[in-house]
Amino acid sequence: MSSRPMDLTQFVADIDGHQRKIVQAEVRPLSRGHGDSGIPVKDGRTLPFIVDRAWNAPAGVYPEQWFLVEPESREVLYEGPRELQKISGLLSWTSVTDEVTETFELAGGNYLIFFALGGIMGGQAEVAAVEVTEPS
Repeated sequence: MSSRPMDLTQFVADIDGHQRKIVQAEVRPLSRGHGDSGIPVKDGRTLPFIVDRAWNAPAGVYPEQWFLVEPESREVLYEGPRELQKISGLLSWTSVTDEVTETFELAGGNYLIFFALGGIMGGQAEVAAVEVTEPS
């Protein structure tokens, strides 16, 4: 073992900013028969789907919400539910899941989903809306 003092500057935590971030996100059909990922669409309207995400943020209770956005115009096409979430803290991930069962108009194509915690954006993900056909 060396008798020289250890340089601890390489271990300094980055504590600037809000420290609220999405570490994992997935959007998938509620019915696995409609595929493994994305938002299922039939005749220009959504079918039920699931939005899963995991937050890493300071411990506390925050209002949490997500938004489906058209990437070109940045228009919000759908607002997910705004609910209070208890976040475990920076040493773990807190998982949140929403089932979207109401239907709304949406064309097939690529979109963005933005995630907010306490009114601060914590991340975004790309999501595809995919036209599905019902088995006969």
